[in-house]
Amino acid sequence: MTHSLSLRTWTQRGASVCVAVLMGTAALVVGGPGSGRSGIPSAGAATIAAVSASKSKCPSGSAPGITSGQVTVAATIIDITGSSLSNATVGVPSTQAQEADYNLVAKKINSEGGAGCRKIVMKFYDVNPVDAANAQQACLTIAASQPYIVLDSGALTEVGAAACIPQHHVLLASQYLTPDDLTTERPYALDIGGNAQQEARTGILAAHQLGYFSAAKGFKKLGVLYHTCTAGTLSIEQSALAAAKVPTKDVDYFNMACPAGQSDTSASMEQAVLSFKNAGVTDVTEAGVNDWGLFSQVAQQQNYTPHYVLTDSAQAASNFTGPDAPNPTNFNGSVDLVEGGYGEATTPGFTPSAATKACNAIYAAGGQPSVYKQLDGYGGVVCDYLWFVQALLNHASSVQSSAQLTSMHKVGVVQFSYPFAPINFSTAPTGSGYGVAEWRAVFYHASCKCWQVPDPTFKPSAA
Repeated sequence: MTHSLSLRTWTQRGASVCVAVLMGTAALVVGGPGSGRSGIPSAGAATIAAVSASKSKCPSGSAPGITSGQVTVAATIIDITGSSLSNATVGVPSTQAQEADYNLVAKKINSEGGAGCRKIVMKFYDVNPVDAANAQQACLTIAASQPYIVLDSGALTEVGAAACIPQHHVLLASQYLTPDDLTTERPYALDIGGNAQQEARTGILAAHQLGYFSAAKGFKKLGVLYHTCTAGTLSIEQSALAAAKVPTKDVDYFNMACPAGQSDTSASMEQAVLSFKNAGVTDVTEAGVNDWGLFSQVAQQQNYTPHYVLTDSAQAASNFTGPDAPNPTNFNGSVDLVEGGYGEATTPGFTPSAATKACNAIYAAGGQPSVYKQLDGYGGVVCDYLWFVQALLNHASSVQSSAQLTSMHKVGVVQFSYPFAPINFSTAPTGSGYGVAEWRAVFYHASCKCWQVPDPTFKPSAA
């Protein structure tokens, strides 16, 4: 990572690209400063196959932001200004393109009867995540406007500025809610993916299931990089390694401290590389560290070639070239146990899932490229967020905001579009604000400087 806010981590389970602005999808009514911009997507034809509603009736009751005919859905729009960074420099679509994507998908959902028998009305709020004061003010503005639910793909949650929304008893859906968020903001904080910290456990147990901690694959000792500011993840990983029966004597931990923005320096990486090399570490993984491009570059300089066994690392969502890309020779053959669709777009002949095809059809109808053609699949993220709202309300008996945590556990499996994995919201622990993601292995190839998927089948979490 090269940006202090780890902007690329927004793309781990979905994120960002420059796409053309769809003209004529919906008329946008621009409000005054801070009031949000709104659009009511009109109805169309066809159906989305990705979300199984199975509803017996429309949810009843009343709550702020929802009527018998409409539901107000707010979306944060990433708007990076006032610094050396911009939307373009970090691979995020323009604000207009982000809004166009949301309006296009909402229009399609409305053509099918909406969410919980209600038409979706979108409201948009610009957020500059590199400006803490701006992000906090955006949170307060959104909360004060009282939408029914807020969709945040990281602009607020990734920088810790979203708490005021659930504190105002407004539903907040994001894939970047921490376990602490889900506890302290229950029942208004809903993670539309799996528990972020549990990814480490899933990945370690998946690696064990595939035999990566066995002598048959050349394993002798595992090196684990960690930050002190991700102690919770380290604890989960240690528990998972014990469950995978990896002896403690065969695990070497290296403390990367807690660097600003969790971006590690070349000097700290050189110390880690030399420590692992001298300790006879054959396989390397992490607990909350994603600077594998830098690690592999330093490792190559030190003639150290470990096998990388990553657990849903954001590296699979990163660009494959540039100063923070991995050294292709050193990184060749790396495996990443991912809870997402990354690797599909660079796998020759890969057949998209039915959900990805459904999302692609929405964009094709509006003259947009497929989600594979959109850097990091931003359009797919929009499909997934709005399909989550549709599934949530289609399985609700009441629209009361505090009741939606219970509704989420009735949803079952949602076959999300790329770049998400299928999520089972019914098998998560009772009362939890997240689902259980499925996983599969992707592999890095030096020949294309890319990740590829040899087996498209997602497997149930072993956690």
